[in-house]
Amino acid sequence: MNKFNVRDLVNAGVFSLLVVMAVWVAGMIGFIPVLMPLVPFACCLVSGPVFMLYSTKINKFGMILIMGIIFGLVFSLSGHGSLAFPLIVLIALVSEFIMKKGNYKSIKYARLTYMFFSLFSAANLLPLYIARDSYKENLISQGYKADFVEKLMSVMPTWSFVPIVALGVLGAYLGCTLGIKILKKHFIKAGMA
Repeated sequence: MNKFNVRDLVNAGVFSLLVVMAVWVAGMIGFIPVLMPLVPFACCLVSGPVFMLYSTKINKFGMILIMGIIFGLVFSLSGHGSLAFPLIVLIALVSEFIMKKGNYKSIKYARLTYMFFSLFSAANLLPLYIARDSYKENLISQGYKADFVEKLMSVMPTWSFVPIVALGVLGAYLGCTLGIKILKKHFIKAGMA
């Protein structure tokens, strides 16, 4: 089995942070409450090309898990609830097996990997759906205005969880597809095309 070397750890760390940054920047649209249902779509659309570039560097089991641990830490420490970390790490672990199934050389499996990994948005949204009252109180205690919180809740009804997460998966598909088109020469060099 291939062992991790310094280059693998650097790639995993740097690309994980780049993907997190792409997600974070796209997620800023959520500060406009009516756009909150589009946050998973936007995050995965913008971060998909970055992940596809990262996929050209993934050549052993554990590199997506590292990304999942970084994602989990960032989102759990930024107020997305205590479920975010374990759920995101579990999602990353399953994503590892998907990428491995393509022998780390399949564009199709790389895209499928990120489509599954995009379920991290479900882990981030869970507190909003399963603990609405405490979620509202938490937002207000963080300084958000009550009218902002009420508008946010009105555009995120309990029935919207599955469609919003599905939009995130669609965003991942489209983002990865865009990444494949943009990064064709990188895939050829990595032996994935």
